[in-house]
Amino acid sequence: MKTISISGFEGSYEATCQAMLISGRKWLKEHPDFDFKGYKSFSNVYGVVIPPETQLAKDLDDTLLAAAGGDCTGAMHQGVISHLAYIHVHGYDGWLKAAVKQSREIIEVDETDIEKQVLLARVEWQLKLDGGYNPLAELFKNI
Repeated sequence: MKTISISGFEGSYEATCQAMLISGRKWLKEHPDFDFKGYKSFSNVYGVVIPPETQLAKDLDDTLLAAAGGDCTGAMHQGVISHLAYIHVHGYDGWLKAAVKQSREIIEVDETDIEKQVLLARVEWQLKLDGGYNPLAELFKNI
């Protein structure tokens, strides 16, 4: 499927976001009347989005969390929810067109194999860490 990067990262982090997006899109197709209006977020704070206290919102969050393997960051959740809300209102094609207008790169993700892609990316990351890679040291090199 055609998509855009949700997180701006690579590896298991972005693969998890894509898995959540794919599952969320499928869930929304089954619930076309779902309304995102009750979600709350805070200006200047990314990674905290509060869903409304409805069963449907809980079901969507459960679906996203299951796609993430039971664990995701607040930033992953907020990013995916934001993209799903846009897609729900403007359609998938409208979302891609808006991304192109913003000069976002369109990428291909094999949605039939996303769980294996997430697992592979997590294993690769762990092997990198086990081999001595220090992401904080890399970060501070660039600051």
